[in-house]
Amino acid sequence: MRILLLGGTGTLSSDIMKLSLEKGYDVSILNRGNNNERVDNRVSIHKANLYNIETVIQTLEGKSYEVIIDFFSRTAENIERLYSVLSNKCIQYIFISSACVYCRDSEDKTFITEQTRKPNILWQYNIQKYEAEQILITANRGSGCYYTIVRPYITYNDIRIPLGIAPAHKYHRTIIERIVSGKPMFIWNGGNNYCTLTHTIDFAEAVVGLFLNEKAQNEDFHITSDYNYRWRDVILALYKILNQTPNIVDLPVEKIVNCLPEYKNELLGDRCLNALFDNSKIKAAVPNLIFKISLEEGLKRVVDQYRAELNFYYDFKFDARIDRMLSSCGVKKLCFIPYTKCTSNAKVQYFIFRYLPLKLANKVWSFLK
Repeated sequence: MRILLLGGTGTLSSDIMKLSLEKGYDVSILNRGNNNERVDNRVSIHKANLYNIETVIQTLEGKSYEVIIDFFSRTAENIERLYSVLSNKCIQYIFISSACVYCRDSEDKTFITEQTRKPNILWQYNIQKYEAEQILITANRGSGCYYTIVRPYITYNDIRIPLGIAPAHKYHRTIIERIVSGKPMFIWNGGNNYCTLTHTIDFAEAVVGLFLNEKAQNEDFHITSDYNYRWRDVILALYKILNQTPNIVDLPVEKIVNCLPEYKNELLGDRCLNALFDNSKIKAAVPNLIFKISLEEGLKRVVDQYRAELNFYYDFKFDARIDRMLSSCGVKKLCFIPYTKCTSNAKVQYFIFRYLPLKLANKVWSFLK
C-alpha cells in the first residue's frame, strides 16, 4: 500500500509513519524539507511548499497513492487548494481535523459523539478546522476518491508532556526542570475540568486501521483515548513520577488570561471545557483497537526519554512569564534558575520576559537574537 503524508514530521504523524513502515507499506512524505533529519531512511521524501500548489503539482507529477493523509491543512482555503489537486492521486484522503470542533461547556459531563453539535465558536482554530471539514465534504462530491475526517483531541508522544498550557513540545524539558527545581506550577478551576489524553502510539493504531477501510468511506471519527482525567490529576501524576512534592497554585481563569493573553483562546475555547468522548464509532470501524497507554505510563515514557536525551532545549520565555504571573498573585522568591546545561543567553531571555511587557519583550529579544 502506498501512503503519502502531507507534513509528516509532527507529533501526530511520526507514529503513523512508524506503524505504516512496520506493516510493510510504501511511505512517502511531502513537505518543505526543513525538519526531515530524523525521518526513517525507508521513507521517500518529496519537497514542495504546500502553500504553493504549483510546486505540489510538479513534485507529485506521475505519482499516485492508495492513501493520502493531510496533517497540513488548517483552513478551508488550505484544503480546497490541496484537495483539488490530490483527489485524483489517491483512493482515500484522510483529513486530520480536531475534536476541538465540538460544542461543549465547563459543566457538561456528557460524552461527545460524532453527532455532537459543531462548531465550538470560542476559539478561531475550532472554526477554521470545522470550515475545512465542510469544504472537504463539498469538494468530494463527484470526486474520484473518498474522504475520511479524523478528529484527535490532545495527543502526546515521548517528548511532549500533555499539560493544558505548555511551551512548544521541543522545549518540554522546561517543565521537568521547573518542577525538579522547586518552582511552582499552576492550574485553573481547581483543576476540575475533564480532559482526554491520547498517546500517539494509540492514535496511530486507530488511523492506520482506517486505511482503505470500507467503514471509513466518507465518514468522520474522533480518535480519543478511553482514559479520562481531571487536569489536576495530570499535573499530580507528573509530580509523582518525578518524585517531587506537589507545588501547585490554583489561579482564576481571568488572571491567567490577563497575564498570558497568548493562551486566552486556547484556555477559554478548550482547556476550561470538559472533554469526554464516546469511542463507539471508531471501535466499530477498527474492532481490534485498544487504547493501551495510560497517563501514568505515558508520562513515565516522557520522563525516561528526557533523562536519556542529550539535547537540552529550554523555553525561558515560558518559564519567565509563568514566574511573572505567579509573582503578581503573591508567590514569593521566584527567580532565574540555570537549568541543566542551559545556554549562556538563557538568563538574558528570562529577565527580558520576566520584567518587560510582552510586546516590548518580544521586540527586545528579537533584536538581541
